[in-house]
Amino acid sequence: MPSFYRRTLLATITALFAVAACQQTREGHGPITAESDVFITANHSFSLDSDQKWREKLSMLKAVKIERGCGRMQNRIVTFDDGSKACARYRANSHLMQGEIYSHVIGRLLRIGNLPPLATTLPDIRNDQWSRVEGSILEVNWQSNKLLILTKYITDTKEVVLPQKLKSMQPGSVSPEDITPQNAENLAQWSDMIIFDYIVGNMDRVVNSLHNQQWNSNILDMSVHNLAQKDGSLIFFDNEDGLFHGYRILDRYSHHHEQSLNAICVFRQSTIDSITALLQSNNIIDIINEEVMKIDSRILKYLPRISTKTTKVLLERLANVLQHVRKCSHL
Repeated sequence: MPSFYRRTLLATITALFAVAACQQTREGHGPITAESDVFITANHSFSLDSDQKWREKLSMLKAVKIERGCGRMQNRIVTFDDGSKACARYRANSHLMQGEIYSHVIGRLLRIGNLPPLATTLPDIRNDQWSRVEGSILEVNWQSNKLLILTKYITDTKEVVLPQKLKSMQPGSVSPEDITPQNAENLAQWSDMIIFDYIVGNMDRVVNSLHNQQWNSNILDMSVHNLAQKDGSLIFFDNEDGLFHGYRILDRYSHHHEQSLNAICVFRQSTIDSITALLQSNNIIDIINEEVMKIDSRILKYLPRISTKTTKVLLERLANVLQHVRKCSHL
């Protein structure tokens, strides 16, 4: 057996052992409650529109205005004829487009509801949906044969800083003893965010702050990059660095990923259950590609599929999260 496939098999076996160990740990603790365990069962306090609803809505709309916003370079804010807006993300680099789409899929598979709904399209000025903004499309140089990602533009958001308990970023900074009925949902969202970024290797949020501490010692008191809040819910936006670009530079940021993961010892039960289910499946690549096709059946025509090599890293990081949950359960 070639060495690469031996390593992939070893990663899968390790992941399955982590699943079994985590399940055994949970069974040994008896009933899982926010008061007595590392698991938080609080419901999501805020739910964004479903992806399907967002896609159906967009299919009926026509773009009437394109303006600067939603990041740098060729990203823009698109206004449609009903007044609704979308963040349009366009990159010549296919890895960043892959990152945004596949990170979104991982978030949905983990049942994390903090990512804005996402759709894809082709900005073809011959199409009635885009014909009214032909001049703007030509000016921004969107090509009709390259995918455009449209995420819901969320208004009236606020910047957000790390909770005080997390600012030390020491192992177990947030533990079961810190959970109260009043803060359980908020802590569950911060836990979800750290776990999500760890799994996909996204360095452009809390990990970015940790990395930049060497130049700015007060950065953890500042707002977190690519994170906002609305009506008590955190919003994880701009996830293009996930999986593909993020995995390529893991060596540079891995210690910050580990530091942020180790800082939390409370977890949303549904998130950990979803990680367990993914590791127990024997066809995670098929599951991911199926979810990608639900977004838009054309995506795999214009962007590469997730590779076996990337999937190996994904499996390892999913397993690492379960191993961390087990460690916290034994504290």
